[in-house]
Amino acid sequence: MTEHIASQTPTATGTTEFLPGDGPGPSARRLLAGPGLTLVGFSFRTGQLLDEHKAPGPILVTCVSGRIDLEITGGETPGAHRLEPGSTVYITGGDPHRLTALADSVVHVTLHRNL
Repeated sequence: MTEHIASQTPTATGTTEFLPGDGPGPSARRLLAGPGLTLVGFSFRTGQLLDEHKAPGPILVTCVSGRIDLEITGGETPGAHRLEPGSTVYITGGDPHRLTALADSVVHVTLHRNL
């Protein structure tokens, strides 16, 4: 018989679920938070836009499903990226960027914080 011992390690389930909201922008939910990082899940309907914004620290943007155009509009690494499932882009903290859904999509954003 195996005994289950509760862990203090942050864990998330259901992270790939498509849970869209109404309105011009995607729905967002915090999936996980731990020392040094936060994982946020976004559900985009086709055509929804996450308008230009900045993160205070570096982030990873990962396309879980669908198709997203990500535009980095300034900073150290400006450019446009087409994200398909499995694609990840690193964005330096403070670089302005925006995302546009070309299809219903789920995107994960990992925000890194200094400890």
